[in-house]
Amino acid sequence: MSAVLDRVGGWPAVLVLGVAALVLALESGVIAGVLLPGSTTLVVLGLWSATTGTHPALPIAVAAAASAGGAVHGWLRGHQRRATGPPQGRLRTRVEPAVRQAETWLTSRSPRHTALVLAAAHWAAVTRTLTPRVAGGGGVPLRLLGPVVAASSTAWATTVVLLARELGQQVAAEAGWVPVTVVIVLAGALLVRRRLRHGPLTCRPHRQAG
Repeated sequence: MSAVLDRVGGWPAVLVLGVAALVLALESGVIAGVLLPGSTTLVVLGLWSATTGTHPALPIAVAAAASAGGAVHGWLRGHQRRATGPPQGRLRTRVEPAVRQAETWLTSRSPRHTALVLAAAHWAAVTRTLTPRVAGGGGVPLRLLGPVVAASSTAWATTVVLLARELGQQVAAEAGWVPVTVVIVLAGALLVRRRLRHGPLTCRPHRQAG
């Protein structure tokens, strides 16, 4: 991380923010983005803003917009696949049943549950890339996905960038629990809401003959 900061520290701000935006947009917008370091990019932005005296609002805004824009692009790609049919290819044919199953599961939830899943997915690697595409393929409307992804990406970028500024390089090694914690909390809220909605099972008393 020190080597990265030493190199990036001499770049113009527009170049730093441009490269970060490109990485974050690709990470959430294309399949190959699962290999890109989204959270690490936010850490670098936080450390860079601290060392250069840049107000954190600027990297947060750029990062959130890029990540949300990439997610919308992924949704559009999934929506296009829904209209034109699955792409050809041996590997894609093999993964198509799993994709269909994920789409069915996501779209069978209520709108509130779907929104909660979309929000949680944006905090974790891989799901940040795949979930918007699955949502588009499953028919989740953009009017639902757009606001949720915008809010979640802003919260994610704000959390990681500010943690990096406050904790320094320690955040790169020890703050990995933050996205995991958020996903666990949101998943727990989903389970609790489902339990409260259905209510506990009760046994009806038997009538005594007589």
